[in-house]
Amino acid sequence: MAIYKNGSYAFDINAITEGNYQSSFIFSTQDINTAKLIFYLRKDGIPLPLSAVTGKVILVPSSGKQRIRDVTIVDPLKGIAEYVLDEDEIKMYGKFNCQLILKYTNGQSLSAHKFGFEISQSLADQNIAPLAEYYVDDFESLKALIIAMYDEETAMLDELKAKFSDLDRIETKEGAQEKADEAEVNAKAYTSEHAAKTDNPHKVTKAQIGLSNVDDVQQASKIEFKAHD
Repeated sequence: MAIYKNGSYAFDINAITEGNYQSSFIFSTQDINTAKLIFYLRKDGIPLPLSAVTGKVILVPSSGKQRIRDVTIVDPLKGIAEYVLDEDEIKMYGKFNCQLILKYTNGQSLSAHKFGFEISQSLADQNIAPLAEYYVDDFESLKALIIAMYDEETAMLDELKAKFSDLDRIETKEGAQEKADEAEVNAKAYTSEHAAKTDNPHKVTKAQIGLSNVDDVQQASKIEFKAHD
């Protein structure tokens, strides 16, 4: 036995009461194949016969994508019809604006009433994005849609690749500190080694300090200098 969560509407079909019924019915995105709309239709105080009628319900979710569905005539003598939201519609959380239209086999039609209800997002569906719908009229439109979707995905992949490339070039704080510590150790080692050298560590030549400009003359010793006096 199937179990349903019912939202019932009692419509009086005439020009005086034609209006917009904003009910307080709230379904959940977890009411899968159980969210049922029931219509009790009357005209001039008696049930509206539905034996030669095709019922259509127009559903407009918050996304604005209109959906037209057939209702099921449950009891044509008592004027009862119903519609169960499908698995796509129940995931379209938010407010729905709707209208019931009756089409007779003799070419006549009646607008029953406008009405509304709401679908709340279950906690179990918090990470599920609203369904995207695409309506395509011909092959060329389908091809253009596929190309546009491909270009969009390609651009997104290129952007992600560029971002990951930038991340590879970023120096981390730990890496920069490690390099600084290594440079400090090398500098101290070089300074200590340099201070211990006594063999002209800078490799300075006689030409660089101007020794080539000094006469190479033998100097008298101290004894010779005193003897000269």
